[in-house]
Amino acid sequence: MERARTPDAKDSGHQALFEKAAIVDLGGWTVLRLSGRDPVGMLDAVLTRNLPTEENGGVYAALLNPKGRIQTDLRAVRCEGGVLVVTGSAGGGAAREILGRYAPFSRVRLEDLSAGGERWSVLGLYGPGSRDLLGLPEMAEHEGRPLEPALIAIRVELPVPGYDLIGARSALARVRRTLEDRGAVVADERAYETARISAGIPRFGVDLTPENFPGECPTFLQRAVSFEKGCYPGQETVSRMHYRGHPNRTLHRFEVEGKAPQTGAPITQRGEEVGRVTSVAPLPVGGRVFALGYLSRRAEPKGEPLYASSAVLHPGDPAEKAR
Repeated sequence: MERARTPDAKDSGHQALFEKAAIVDLGGWTVLRLSGRDPVGMLDAVLTRNLPTEENGGVYAALLNPKGRIQTDLRAVRCEGGVLVVTGSAGGGAAREILGRYAPFSRVRLEDLSAGGERWSVLGLYGPGSRDLLGLPEMAEHEGRPLEPALIAIRVELPVPGYDLIGARSALARVRRTLEDRGAVVADERAYETARISAGIPRFGVDLTPENFPGECPTFLQRAVSFEKGCYPGQETVSRMHYRGHPNRTLHRFEVEGKAPQTGAPITQRGEEVGRVTSVAPLPVGGRVFALGYLSRRAEPKGEPLYASSAVLHPGDPAEKAR
């Protein structure tokens, strides 16, 4: 049966993400700074990945509870005088609480830069033209480079290659005006969410919650967890699930045939509920609409059709990307 095709919305922001350079306002994210005796050592003891040894090196990782459940995801980047930790709005409270619990014992100072007088925030610049606009050299993923005293650029690859600009809001406002004058296009949340979902990248607070284990999301497990580093809270559960067991549910990316379902819609197979939709892309990509959702172990992804409301869901591999 031929799948229904939905004409692409004419969205200049989404096009700029992949063809030019697009600005995405990520206000509401949490920016923490750790300094003092050994902030890197403290983070290496609690994160699911170690920080690189290189100057300005960074890492994408997670904080877990002792039972191995995800409390937040984050990016940690070495900077002058310490380490910057950046996380989305849904995980900011957990990052502050968990890192604040360990900081006194490690003689580490924890500052919430996003809550200070000169509040720090995050501005995304993504797309093939982003590097030239910033005039930066080649950088490794998660590597940071200072642009000025209160502004740092961090290289990102997913969901779209580009940079997260982290700094004081006054500095971000200046650089935003400059980028727009140089031709960068403003992309709204719909464009960015479409890029994220079509790439199969989960978002904490939406597709990942404190009830999830890393092993339930293969893309997250690959990106955020190292099986070569030393002990961290929850490691035993994560390793056991990875090497011996099978999670009770797994996050998949779906192509939607028919009317897109609502977020939270149950997924059924042969009339039985076997999962739930967690994200639906607001815009079509190449005539296709994508969604993310969990399937339980009793589901058969390649078996009978999967339904969410009136739509048929065509699952890909859990780690598959659209682009």
